Amino acid sequence: MIITCPACDTRYTLADSAVGPQGRKVRCAQCGHMWWQAPEDDPVFHPDAVTEFHPVPPPSTKTPSSKAKAAAKPAADPGARRRALVGWGAFAAVLLAIGAAGYFGRATVVRLWPPAALFYETVGLPVEPPGTGLQLQNVRSEQKTEDGKAALLVEGQIVNVSETLRTVPALRVTALGADRQPLRNWTVAPVPPQILPGEIATFRDVQADAAGVLEVMITFDGGR
Repeated sequence: MIITCPACDTRYTLADSAVGPQGRKVRCAQCGHMWWQAPEDDPVFHPDAVTEFHPVPPPSTKTPSSKAKAAAKPAADPGARRRALVGWGAFAAVLLAIGAAGYFGRATVVRLWPPAALFYETVGLPVEPPGTGLQLQNVRSEQKTEDGKAALLVEGQIVNVSETLRTVPALRVTALGADRQPLRNWTVAPVPPQILPGEIATFRDVQADAAGVLEVMITFDGGR
């Protein structure tokens, strides 16, 4: 059977057994109004205990609001975010350091690994050959006797003819014999290692056992 609250017109669907053959006093769950509900075939008033019926609410179709979704999300950890930023900052610093070393130290890179020169030229960063901006002058070699043995003296100067500070590379000395055949070679470190425009670095070296040496050839070696 269907009953209706006389106060607010809320409708309820009830089984006949819920009211009973004598009827029952009921209370509206919506507005609290009480009345005697008689069975459909017995309109007679019979006092009785109050029975309250509750309508079944329809299933909710609402989706969670954006606030509820936000509340459901775990709160961000400021410490984790800060650590992540520090980590990315350190990673970027390492990349910059590697890039700077590859850029400013490309002469050393090419000296250690010559194929790298092709890479630098491809990206528009040609590598200056050793001794660029420097010039050898007053170079001389002399054979002298030390402890009864022939020794070879090599000395000279290096002048900075450029307009910038230059690093002075080591010099490679090659001893030549008959028919200009190389006998042996070695390196000499000039001092100071860096010179300003117009300044001069000097070198001097004495090699024992210079037998058979007729000539020396001196070139920039590119490493110190």
